[in-house]
Amino acid sequence: MTVIEDRTEALLEWIKNTEDETFKPSTHSFISPKIEIKQFEQSGRGIAAKDDIKRSQQILRIPHSFLLNFTTVVSHITRHNSNIKLKEPYYLGIYVPLESTNNNDKFTNIYKSLELQDLLALTSFQLLSLYLCFERQRIHSSFWKPFLEMLPDISDFSLNPLIWQVLQVDQWEELIQFLPESAKRRAEDVYERFLEDYVVVRALVSRILDDLKLSESSADEYIPVDLFLWAWMCINSRCLYMTIPQGKTNADNFTMAPYVDFLNHSCNDECSILIDTTGFHVRTTTPYMPGDQLFLSYGPHCNEFLLCEYGFVIPHDNKWNDLDISAYIIPLLKPQHVEFLKENDYFDKYTMTNEGISFRTEVVLATVQENSPSVSRRLQALLNGIGDGATFKSHSHVLLKEIIKKVLHECDQYKHLEYNDDKDINTRERKKTIGILYKNRSEIANNILSTLE
Repeated sequence: MTVIEDRTEALLEWIKNTEDETFKPSTHSFISPKIEIKQFEQSGRGIAAKDDIKRSQQILRIPHSFLLNFTTVVSHITRHNSNIKLKEPYYLGIYVPLESTNNNDKFTNIYKSLELQDLLALTSFQLLSLYLCFERQRIHSSFWKPFLEMLPDISDFSLNPLIWQVLQVDQWEELIQFLPESAKRRAEDVYERFLEDYVVVRALVSRILDDLKLSESSADEYIPVDLFLWAWMCINSRCLYMTIPQGKTNADNFTMAPYVDFLNHSCNDECSILIDTTGFHVRTTTPYMPGDQLFLSYGPHCNEFLLCEYGFVIPHDNKWNDLDISAYIIPLLKPQHVEFLKENDYFDKYTMTNEGISFRTEVVLATVQENSPSVSRRLQALLNGIGDGATFKSHSHVLLKEIIKKVLHECDQYKHLEYNDDKDINTRERKKTIGILYKNRSEIANNILSTLE
């Protein structure tokens, strides 16, 4: 057996553990004998059908005790602190084996010093990133070892702009500058989220070290930035929606689900998810034949989003691709336009797809034609759905043509990236991926332009 096959077997054995069995009917894991983990050339490791699978057939059930989320992490950490007694029902159903609380390493000492209010003050991203960093470093004594060993390596995220910036890879500044402006803004948003989480977690660890009078130790020994980056990216790329009782915002509502996370992304909903008291369920929504790869939709995301959040793109036929032209429109706006658009929640995010321009884009193209938009009756009629904006269309098309020509000119400048021959394979693939973004933009721009001629 290969190392991966050994780890897969260990993961299966771990997930199928029935020591947490407390309910009837059974709440332990179910993994259909009709599926297997397989390596695919384009998408890497994924789940394949071993046999014919019908539509609406259950293929996976992972019990709550084997899901990694705010609830399970709090349950595991607080078992190290005898002063904390969790009473809420959602904690009481989580299985934590006694042997996982008997360790005495430096990470366990931090767990013992964390108060419940410390944990509850963190977001789900911050708490899970902290926990993954610690458990990765104490992996041989971790309850989650089989799951941790199947998580991707940092190299698997090499296409993600966050990786370029944090690790300062070869030509990283140039690569960031190559990105379309809309992708650049997405990448900066992801970087700021990451940095905020890292600062919060590092400050917490530093405070605990001070409380333990371990000032000679540095938080960097416990939370190295590259390890935190790995943990953060594993969460960001593999988390699935699940309501969390402790969630402070919608961004807290997620879980990591072993084995389920091998389902790669498709634009189509080929599997569905259900969460109930017995666990996390996956059912098919389409039939599969032996050898077929099973997919799960991560949502209606364009390639720019997929690249900046997850670190991959769909090279062909991503039906959710859009073209953000905000960077071309916003400079055309006068102060009264900006004020009006902000007051009506129509400022920024001006997009088009192969199907046409968005209503937000239609509104901004109409707004720029008014000297006093706040008192324009025809503009208000468009916003209220009373008028169809016909009086704006002629000049809007003129503006749109000029913008699209600028977009196409920019795409021509960067189209060579898709076929670059950089000697470094990582740099070559990163540039190729950026080139695909420009190709996507060019296709949409040409399609819209053809409708305006």
